[in-house]
Amino acid sequence: MEYKKIQNKEYTLHLINSNRFKTMNIVVFLTKEFDKEDITYGGMLSSNLVYTSKKYNTKNKMATIGEELYGANVTASFGISGNSESYIFSLDFLNPKYTEEKYMDETIDFLCEILFNPNVKDNSFDENYFNIIKKDAITRSLSTKDNPGLFASIEYSKIMYKGTPTAYNTIPSKEELEKVTAKKLYQKYIELFNGNYKIDIVVHGEIDDDIIPIIENKFKSVKGNNNKVVFDIKHKYDDKVVEKVDTLPFNQSKLYIGYRLNNLNYHEMNHVLRVYNTILGTMNDSLLFNIVREEHSLCYTVGSYYSKYNPSLTIYAGINKVNYEEAVKLIKECVNLMSDKDAVERLFNSALKTINTYINNYYDDVTSQINEYYKREFEKIETVEEMKENINKVTIDEVINLNKKISLSTIYLLRGEA
Repeated sequence: MEYKKIQNKEYTLHLINSNRFKTMNIVVFLTKEFDKEDITYGGMLSSNLVYTSKKYNTKNKMATIGEELYGANVTASFGISGNSESYIFSLDFLNPKYTEEKYMDETIDFLCEILFNPNVKDNSFDENYFNIIKKDAITRSLSTKDNPGLFASIEYSKIMYKGTPTAYNTIPSKEELEKVTAKKLYQKYIELFNGNYKIDIVVHGEIDDDIIPIIENKFKSVKGNNNKVVFDIKHKYDDKVVEKVDTLPFNQSKLYIGYRLNNLNYHEMNHVLRVYNTILGTMNDSLLFNIVREEHSLCYTVGSYYSKYNPSLTIYAGINKVNYEEAVKLIKECVNLMSDKDAVERLFNSALKTINTYINNYYDDVTSQINEYYKREFEKIETVEEMKENINKVTIDEVINLNKKISLSTIYLLRGEA
């Protein structure tokens, strides 16, 4: 795999040359500092742009052109990552060497049609399709309470990360969505390419330099900036532990317990924490799985994950409401066990093996490869080989000592009352 970076005035072009796949990918990232007002528009704007365009002005026409281009597909999303927000437009298509020479141009034209020629009239998105997207967005917003896992995660984040971008999710409320008009949404669209966002274009696949003038021609009218958004969130949190219980009519209850990570250095955050988290709650025989689920049968599911940009460790479990106090007690005991050398040593080698297996999947994961080079624009990113080397340097004592740098912050229960 070979990599080349070309810095243009308005955007950064990343070329990842790999002959490992028969497909190619072009991903356009639009990134800027987080603004909570954009959440209302992000999902709807992404959906509107890929639903129809000016040229392909019906859903059927959009589907037909994708089929004619050998299954070419464009997806769009809006997301929050640390202190940043981003729109991501992704085109995946068959490598033109298996089709015909003009296919490359035609397929990139399809992406550009979606990006630069939306289904707009009189400075407003087409009302018919806008109303369909808006209705779907409102339905999705209202349905969060029908998904206890999603609802609990959202409410937990509001408490755990209060005052930071991580406290927000990308699903606006019904009231916020109802205020959006086709004209207001078009005004948000105009902001995408008028210099407000840092634009990164990543091309992945079996390519050569011939693609450079094609990209330069197709994207010659965009305006971007080169602002390097800092993903890390700097925030002083209250030391007081917050405990909250909500109720909804479900059979199962959802438990979230959040721990702050205090003053971790680069090695601890990127290597030691990964081993720590794997032992605690991600591998098949983790402490949480063995103790809370297998030994005591207190949960249906249990695990852990961590947030790098807003340093924290979260433990989640699906439990019966009558087991709430006992589950919290046992989860705390599992965290305390991470200071026990015998407990950590018993699972240490399995954790390293699990992590190395996961890292090796990088070579077959196009998305991971694309995201790696994109994120290098904003932070220090190790190569996969450097990551493996540094993970395997982690010691048992480092994992144990990490327990001195975590502190309980939030306990949230969504209690099922069916």
